[in-house]
Amino acid sequence: MAFIIDHEILRKYIPQEGETEITLPEGIHMIDKYAFINCRNLYSVRIPEGVTNIGQGAFQNCENLLFIRLPQSLERISIEVFSGCTSIGEITIPENVPSVHDGTFLNCINLRSAVLPRKLDKLGDRAFYGCEKLKKIKMPETMNYFGRQSFSRCQSLTSIVIPEGIHRLESGTFYSCAELHFVIIPHSMQNIGGGAFPEMTVLHFHIQNQLFSIPYDSIYRGRTIDALCQPEQPEHTKIIIQDFIRQNDAANLEKFLQCGFVQDDRIDAFIRFAIEQQKYESQVVLMDYKHQHIGFQSKNWDL
Repeated sequence: MAFIIDHEILRKYIPQEGETEITLPEGIHMIDKYAFINCRNLYSVRIPEGVTNIGQGAFQNCENLLFIRLPQSLERISIEVFSGCTSIGEITIPENVPSVHDGTFLNCINLRSAVLPRKLDKLGDRAFYGCEKLKKIKMPETMNYFGRQSFSRCQSLTSIVIPEGIHRLESGTFYSCAELHFVIIPHSMQNIGGGAFPEMTVLHFHIQNQLFSIPYDSIYRGRTIDALCQPEQPEHTKIIIQDFIRQNDAANLEKFLQCGFVQDDRIDAFIRFAIEQQKYESQVVLMDYKHQHIGFQSKNWDL
């Protein structure tokens, strides 16, 4: 392996024939911008402790990069660092990183899982744009800003809980997220920008004691307004609840039920579905909800 290092800054990696796995040398504190750009041979990179800053586009277009270990010392990830890393499947961002900057994971089409720091406060423009395999992501409560198109074209994203502290969704935040059906809006929300949500789906919102403006171009033929004003839409409720059961996403299933979308004996059908799918955590959530809000009557659930 060959590196150009100057004053504890890794300026450039020079690819060597047949080299696919590398561990960066100790003693560096920064990876310079574009240091690994277009290194299509790499599939594993280990960054040592002591590195605090990764510069713009440092790993841009490393198409075969599957694994990268980020050090706990890391404090800044600049814009477009992993953009075009089309093979990377999961990433854990260290706790000292306060922001995910513009285009950090742009078009990481196979990214399935991203663990965000508990104190993260900002997602930049197009931070996760085009992450087609990303199904769900937990937003820390410290979040106060989503950039434009930050989750646009995340076509597998099914649900999102927007943290308290977010006052506005910028234009195109969740545009073209075709599988997004469930959104929890916080009390703090004041405005939703144009095209923030998908056009070709019906969304369910949970909104408590809050009014805010929704421009016409953020909805599709008024359907979002219908979802806001008339949350009881049985055909869509069924799809959403079954999705949560299949994923055994008990936490979001419980939150969705608390929105009040199910108030009748359909709960029994969902309990039976959870049993058939062998999703027992979801089954417990459904049965507890029935007991508390609908009235529990014993049934023979043996199949």
